[in-house]
Amino acid sequence: MSDIYKPGRYINSEWNAVHKERKDSILKVALCFPDIYEIGMSHLGMKILYGILNQEEDVLCERVFAPWSDMEKKIRAEGKMLSSLESESPLKDFDIVGFSLQYEMSFVDALNMLDLGKVPIRASDRGDSDPVVIAGGPCVFNPEPMSEFIDAFVIGEGEEAILEIASLVKCVKCNVSPSRDEKLKELSKIEGVYVPALHVTHSTLHIEKRIISDLDNAYFPTAPVVPYIQIVHDRIGIEIMRGCPHKCRFCQACKISHPLRVRSVEKILEIAETSVKSTGYEEISLLSLSTGDYPYLEELVIKLEERFRPLGIKISLPSLRVKSFTDNKLKGVIKRAGLTFAPETGSDELRERLDKSIKNEEIIQRSSLALELGWKKVKLYFMLGLPEETSEDIDAIAALALRIKSVSLSVSPFIPKPHSGFEREGMDDLDALREKKRRVLSAVKSHASGKRIKISFHNPEMSRIEAVLSRGDSNIGTVIHKAWEKGARLQAWDEHFDYRLWEECFEACGIDPGVYLKKKDKEARLPWDFIHTVGEV
Repeated sequence: MSDIYKPGRYINSEWNAVHKERKDSILKVALCFPDIYEIGMSHLGMKILYGILNQEEDVLCERVFAPWSDMEKKIRAEGKMLSSLESESPLKDFDIVGFSLQYEMSFVDALNMLDLGKVPIRASDRGDSDPVVIAGGPCVFNPEPMSEFIDAFVIGEGEEAILEIASLVKCVKCNVSPSRDEKLKELSKIEGVYVPALHVTHSTLHIEKRIISDLDNAYFPTAPVVPYIQIVHDRIGIEIMRGCPHKCRFCQACKISHPLRVRSVEKILEIAETSVKSTGYEEISLLSLSTGDYPYLEELVIKLEERFRPLGIKISLPSLRVKSFTDNKLKGVIKRAGLTFAPETGSDELRERLDKSIKNEEIIQRSSLALELGWKKVKLYFMLGLPEETSEDIDAIAALALRIKSVSLSVSPFIPKPHSGFEREGMDDLDALREKKRRVLSAVKSHASGKRIKISFHNPEMSRIEAVLSRGDSNIGTVIHKAWEKGARLQAWDEHFDYRLWEECFEACGIDPGVYLKKKDKEARLPWDFIHTVGEV
C-alpha cells in the first residue's frame, strides 16, 4: 500500500487483537467507528464492547474504521469492500453491524461505511440475510436524524445491553429461516432499545436509558489492542468515575451520563496492574468527565505513584478544574496535566445563570499561582451565543483573559444540545456569531498593549451543521443521505468540511435548517422527548 497515507491504519494482528474461527454457528459482530483508526482506537467504549463480546465463546467481534479519502478511492476503484481488520471480512458478512456515534459530524461516514461494506444504507431496504445495524453513543439520545438508516438504537450504557442483544440475535439465528422482522420485534423488547421501524408515532413511546449501577463490578478491558501506529490517546486509560457531580445547564454529558458512580481505589489499582502487564504502555491516564472531583484522588494517585513510578510508568490526569490543581500532595502528577479552566463566559453573573460556580477572581488567582509554579500557559475555554448573553458578557471574555499573564483562549459557539438544561433554547445565526467573534478579537487587540494572546475559534459553520444534526427530526435523514451522495466525508475534519455542500443539500431537500435552531416553546414537542434519562440530575 505504498500509495496510501498511513497504511498502519489498515493492517492486522496488533498486540492483543482477537482472532476467532469464522464458523457458521458463531455470531459475528462488526464494531464500527465512523472516523479514522487513530480516533476510533482511542475510544474507551469501543475497547469495552470489543472485550465483552470476545469473552463469549460463541461470539466473534471484529473492528472496522472509516477509511481516509485515499483508501476509499482505492476500495472503490478496485471494486473491493470495506472489511474488518481481524479477518478482512466485508460488513455484509456479519450478523450485527454496530456503530458508535460519538459526534454528529460523523453521520455521513456511517452511511459511507455501510455502502462500502455492501450493506443497504436504508433500513427499509435490508432483507433477512442482511446484518442488523445497531447504534449507540451520546448522539443516539436523539436518534431521529439517523432513524432511516439504523435498525435499532441502544440508549445509554451498553455493557449489559450488548450481551442481551447478542444472545437474542444468536437465538433467532438458530431458527431455520430467521426473519428480519422477528429479530427487530424481539430487539424492541430489550430495555433501552429503540427500533424506529416499529414506531410510527412517539406519542406513547417511552424509552428509558440503560445504566450500569455497579461500576466496580462492570467489565473493564485490561488487555486492550495495542496499535502499531501512534493514536490520539496512546496510553492506558482507566475510567475512575462515571457521571459528573456538577449540574451545568448547558452540558448534555452530565445529564445523559448521570447518576454519579465511582470505581474503588482497589479496583483501579487491580486494573492498572493487569493492564501494564498486558500492554507494555508506560503511561496510565485517569479518566472521567471530571477527574479532579474523584473523591479519593489523593489516595489513588499516591498509591499508583508508589507502585508504578519505580517501573518508569507515569500517572497522568486530564485537564483539571480550577479547584483541583493546587493540591500539594499531588503536585508532581498534576504538573503533568494540562492546565485548562472552563469559565464558559467572562462574566460572573452569566456564569451563575449557567449553574457554574467559578468566580473570575478564583480563576485569576489560581492561574497566577500555576504560572508561578512553572506552568508556561493557562488555557481557557469559552462559549459565544449563550442564552441571555449581552455585549458586556462578551467584552468580559477579553477582560478576564487580559488579567492573566500567559493565556490562550479556545472559543466555541454555544449549541443547545438535547437533554441539556438549555435544550429548548435557540442558537445564534452565523452573522451574530461572526460579529461576536469580531468583538472578542477587537477587545483583545485593543487592550493587549503588546501582550500576545493566542485565540482559536471553532468553525461556526461546522457548529451550525452539528446543531441541526443533533436537534433534528427524522426529516434530517434525507439531508444526511443527500450530503453523503454529494461526497461529504469526514466532516469533523476541517480539511474535509464543506459548508456550501450542506447548504445545497438543505435546499435540495426543501428543508430550512433554521427551523431546528429556533427557541422552542414549553409546550412544543421535541424530537427526542420519548427518550428518558431517568429523572433529573
